[in-house]
Amino acid sequence: MINKIINFLKYYKPSREWRLPFLLLVSTIPPTLLTHFACAKYGISIGVAIGFFGSIPIVIYTCWKIFMDDWLEDD
Repeated sequence: MINKIINFLKYYKPSREWRLPFLLLVSTIPPTLLTHFACAKYGISIGVAIGFFGSIPIVIYTCWKIFMDDWLEDD
C-alpha cells in the first residue's frame, strides 16, 4: 500500500492546467491538517513546531516537481 502511494506521488503528472492546483493543494492541506491536529494533541507551541518540521518534506516534494520534473514547462 505504501509503495503504491509512493509510486503515485513519484510518477503522477496531470495535464498542464491541473498541475498548479495539484501542487497548491499538496502544499497547503497536509501541513495545515498536521499543524491543526498536533496543536490539538500537544498544545500550540509544540504543535506549530511539529507542523513546521512536518511540512519540510512536503515543500521539498513540491520544489522537486516544479524544478526537477519540469512541471512549469509545456509538454
